[in-house]
Amino acid sequence: MSIGAILQNNIPAANQTQGSKNSKYQMHQMSPQEAKTKGYDMPEPVPEPKTCQFCGEKLHYKGLANPFKPKSITVWLEPDRCQCDKAQAYWEKYDQEQERIAKEKAEAEERAKMQARIDRLLGKSGIKKRFLTRTFENFTVDKVNQKAYETAKAYAENFQGFKEKGEGLYFVGSFGTGKTHLAAAISLYLINKGIPVICRTLIDLLGEIRRTYDNSGTSEYEVLSLYKEIDLLVVDDLGKEAPTEWALATFYAILNERYEAYLPTIITTNYNDKELINRLSLKGDRITAGSIVSRLHEVCYSVEMNWKDRRGI
Repeated sequence: MSIGAILQNNIPAANQTQGSKNSKYQMHQMSPQEAKTKGYDMPEPVPEPKTCQFCGEKLHYKGLANPFKPKSITVWLEPDRCQCDKAQAYWEKYDQEQERIAKEKAEAEERAKMQARIDRLLGKSGIKKRFLTRTFENFTVDKVNQKAYETAKAYAENFQGFKEKGEGLYFVGSFGTGKTHLAAAISLYLINKGIPVICRTLIDLLGEIRRTYDNSGTSEYEVLSLYKEIDLLVVDDLGKEAPTEWALATFYAILNERYEAYLPTIITTNYNDKELINRLSLKGDRITAGSIVSRLHEVCYSVEMNWKDRRGI
């Protein structure tokens, strides 16, 4: 690479920043006319000035003097932006759009990295086969479950807003009411939008961690970090697992880390608060179980689904 190319790559183009000057290099910049008057060697052809499309002002290129070769212009830099009101308004919108594009690109790259981690550690998409057919389209909607359905669908369609606030959903109700179906439908909707999701029962989540203890080549830290950092974590059938001190402490740590990071969690359970605390309590110790249930209510919007088993209807 030439010296001119190296210098140009390390200096912000003059038309990229509104009226900005890089003081380190400012003394080495001059107009073509000034360079000609001072007898500088200049690369050909000498560029003609640009014209502001709004006010017609001539915008001259700047020559960058070669610090290693006296009286020599290395490269022509783009003209500064015009300072007229219309040009400034145009460039402000342009910069905002470029910032938005760059942000979206960076977010997409981060999601791709996260998805690669999911694929490597948990298998494709992080969602079990039994969840893959449960969509909004094949959920049977009626007067009884319409509100729950609309809540779930609105959550999926407006996920970014809920994510920014760290808000999840807490589906609670008896067996066969469609809790898992709606949680899976949200997961599939977001996965199809390129948003990383893990959808597992707590038994499966903890099982993935336990498997790291068997020299699987994957560390406990890797799996735990994934659960704590994923855009959306869906935990199905909370309360079904047998409680152990390790299981409760691990789940609370995951939940709390997500709470601190404003990352949403969706929970489904067949048990009301009292029943769930009883299910999760260990040897009469209700403190950790109570803390888990309390934290869930703090970070999740409750969706009550207390009607009869509708499977097969």
